[in-house]
Amino acid sequence: MSLSAETISAQCRYLIASAEAMLNGLNDEHAALEPTPGNKSAGWLLGHLCITGDFGRRLCGRNPIAPKEWRDTFRPGTNSGAIESYPAMDELCTKFREIYADLCDVYVAVDQSTLMTPNPFEPARPAFPTAAEMVPYLMTGHLGYHLGQLGDWRRAAGLGHKGHI
Repeated sequence: MSLSAETISAQCRYLIASAEAMLNGLNDEHAALEPTPGNKSAGWLLGHLCITGDFGRRLCGRNPIAPKEWRDTFRPGTNSGAIESYPAMDELCTKFREIYADLCDVYVAVDQSTLMTPNPFEPARPAFPTAAEMVPYLMTGHLGYHLGQLGDWRRAAGLGHKGHI
């Protein structure tokens, strides 16, 4: 059974709503903080979610929202501890909200032929050969995974866990 675009979008909106409580109280001092050495920082997690959500939007035919230079900073395989300067936490939170709200909107309206293109992210191509498989993953599993990491980061940073991811 395959899920409808509306169902996938609804799941993504639920995750975004759950994330709101985790975004509250984050400030620039938290961006590069690694309370547990080797784990990703809050700034990296949000930046990564911004560029991957934007990637999903681009697969749906939209122009990017996140600054292009964020891609090299927050792409898969980067290390949050190596980043010298993060965007402002307010900017990361604003872009996160903007990107995922638009992704939810565009995904239910996209022409399915647009999604039949090969997945350009080669490491994930065996599991998600086309954009039709990759975009739902970015909107659900990938988003939920990294929001779970943000919840763990909050606990380790002494901010408590908020939300219900």
